[in-house]
Amino acid sequence: MNIGPIIRNLRKSQDLTLAQLSEMSKVALATLSRIETGKMTGTLKSHMQIAKAFGLSLPQFYSEVEKLKSKQTEPEEEYRANMFVHNKDASSTILTKDIFSKKMLPVLIELKSGGKTQKEELKVGAEKFIYVLSGKIEVTIEDKKEILEKNTTFYFDASKPHYIKNIGKGEAACICIVTPVSL
Repeated sequence: MNIGPIIRNLRKSQDLTLAQLSEMSKVALATLSRIETGKMTGTLKSHMQIAKAFGLSLPQFYSEVEKLKSKQTEPEEEYRANMFVHNKDASSTILTKDIFSKKMLPVLIELKSGGKTQKEELKVGAEKFIYVLSGKIEVTIEDKKEILEKNTTFYFDASKPHYIKNIGKGEAACICIVTPVSL
């Protein structure tokens, strides 16, 4: 997902410099520059901070990316998964394209030993399904914990604060399905 042109267009339409956007979003100036020039995609957290600085929700921000993509006259590239890095020990990869035309969002979550995702709290009505591919994970929802191992599943109300942590010795991976699509 190349969001650089969107950020540049939004920034210029609001007469902001990169430095001003950096201050408003709390995203490092160098990071913003690399995102705008397409040298990096940024993290999900940085996307949320940038969207908020523009007064947009994350879905509104990403829909701007989809609008720009639909205006391109070049042939569509083969689909490449979009990866978001939560931190050095956790990453998420979106497993489909055109996510805002879908009713479900499939995501591959990979966690190093001890790694965990950022805490999420999706909109009311959002649901999440997890299938563990490998390792041992702990899903924390509010103050309740659920332990899952390879080939086990878990389904829960994603509007409650939650995160996933690898509590095993090796790497862990799980498929997460969110419905409705929510980032």
